[in-house]
Amino acid sequence: MNDPNSFSYTFSANPAPKRPGPAAGLFAVDALSQFPLGGDQILARNPRNGREMVQPADHLRTLVDHCSRFRTLEEHVAELMEGSDGAPERATAIRAVVQSFRDGGLTLSAAEICRDLAPTPTASPVADKPVVAIITCDRPQALDRLLESIRVNADLEAIERLWVVDDSRSAENSAMNRELTAIAGAQAPIGFHYFGAAEARKLLDELIEQLPHYEKAIRFLIDRELWRDHKSYGLARNFSHLLSVGKRLTVFDDDALCKAYEAPLSQAGVAFSVGQQEAAFFANNAEWQDGLAHCDHDPIAGHMQCLGLAVPQALWVLGLTQLEQTALKTATTDFACHLGRDSRVLITECGSLGDPGTAGNRWLGSLSAASSERLATREGRLKQALEQPCCWVGRERPEFRQSSSMSQVTGFDNRAFLPPYFPVGRGEDQIFGLAVRFIYPDSVTLQYPWAIPHLPIPARNWTERDNDYSIDDRFPGTLFSRLLGYPNNCEAEDPQSRLAFLARIFMDAAESPDRRLFNRFLDDRHGHRAWQLQKLQEKLRQSSNLPTDWTSYVENALRQAQASAPGELKMDTLTSKVGDLQGREVLRFWRDAWRDFGGSLLAWKDIREAAREIVPKIHFA
Repeated sequence: MNDPNSFSYTFSANPAPKRPGPAAGLFAVDALSQFPLGGDQILARNPRNGREMVQPADHLRTLVDHCSRFRTLEEHVAELMEGSDGAPERATAIRAVVQSFRDGGLTLSAAEICRDLAPTPTASPVADKPVVAIITCDRPQALDRLLESIRVNADLEAIERLWVVDDSRSAENSAMNRELTAIAGAQAPIGFHYFGAAEARKLLDELIEQLPHYEKAIRFLIDRELWRDHKSYGLARNFSHLLSVGKRLTVFDDDALCKAYEAPLSQAGVAFSVGQQEAAFFANNAEWQDGLAHCDHDPIAGHMQCLGLAVPQALWVLGLTQLEQTALKTATTDFACHLGRDSRVLITECGSLGDPGTAGNRWLGSLSAASSERLATREGRLKQALEQPCCWVGRERPEFRQSSSMSQVTGFDNRAFLPPYFPVGRGEDQIFGLAVRFIYPDSVTLQYPWAIPHLPIPARNWTERDNDYSIDDRFPGTLFSRLLGYPNNCEAEDPQSRLAFLARIFMDAAESPDRRLFNRFLDDRHGHRAWQLQKLQEKLRQSSNLPTDWTSYVENALRQAQASAPGELKMDTLTSKVGDLQGREVLRFWRDAWRDFGGSLLAWKDIREAAREIVPKIHFA
């Protein structure tokens, strides 16, 4: 609580029968509808069970803000008491208020969720053979290494086919990649297919011929010429999905290896989590290569283990016969209220070893308390981490999550109606994950605890700029992601209807005038800056007993974030995360892009179905 003394000791409630439950059971305040009644009173209604209570506004606001995580009654009381005078009578009053919410039916019980998600005995996962795609761009040496790793470590008989989706801009690199694919394929029992500029043009032309009224949408998503001056990470991923419609799919970044390692840290059981990944840091790659055990599966088979299963089935496959309440300790009400027996694993991710794959090194400031301590207390390790990326980033146990983020090897259940990627710019993985969550709000991403090597060629080293915590001034900042952030605003259940709703959100944003769009960006930047400051201040409080070099690092990060003043930005000097545009040209580019992306979302169903028919008929080398 920001001001513990503001918590009133009185409360009002309409008569409601008490629901007995174990004192140690975990619960969280449910997603409540709120109706002001005048004065200080608010009617709170739980749409899940129809229960209603009249509560003082300060009680409702405080518990909604601070009790959205699954805790015991005493843990909720301790959370609400933090920073107060600790008076026993205060604890007694708070306990009574929290208990009244629980007895009145305004909370969500972890025990009920565990019963709903009880592991279901299931046979081995569906035996359909997956498609594998490698995304590559001007890195023949990395592609050669990965192809050899797949040939040696993967069970190729269990794969339907492999695509090398090449987005190289150099003709020489494209020719080398084509040759490397042919050489590797000659030694494989399945087809290794190169998909470069000529193949992309062939598929583009076939789609436009079959769907001429969607030509603009098709070009927006996959026309390499349209985006030749931009980094088109999402475009290559769109090709991967169009080449595998109706199949399960594993996508490799070209600088990964097809080899699975056990995580350096482990916990029993599973978790439903909205928390950050854990991290451990190494002096060099040899340290983790020598110290960690190999898994008994390759990454492709590992991703297929639970991909496409309902959560109860996935829990059984992961070795659980019952789900414990503690699995929800790191979940929130917003996540848990969407979970049910039909929730499916549509995306799978894994950890990484070596380079974390982040755009910079600022992620160190958002490490969990345990990861921060591991980094701070190992002498010399912070200095190493600030100079070169060499770490493990991942999960200590299987974790079900609301949305995917980033994984150098990712599994997709492309039998489901998955959305397209935004074709250009960074952050395409996060945007895609939010889009999947929007159209499938009850779906989950499963992140396995095992990890794969991620070793860019050439190896990266962090620079001073990579360690800068100044807020990014480039448009659209996090505004793009926020457009995807409110799936509860859509009432439809059908995924195609929900994607159409999302399309209208982007098309509506495209109609925003310059001044309104710029002010919305500034407001979003203020919000992001406030969030980052809050996280860094919390990190500094957590670090009070850690070595001074770590606390100095966090203090410096906090100063840099504080020095980023949103009010200094001017519309005429605005820059973009995509291209070299400036000023109002930036706003014009993004309005056009959002409008075209919305149109592409509306066309996506037909584009997918056309690709399903076309791809098997086109001859690719």
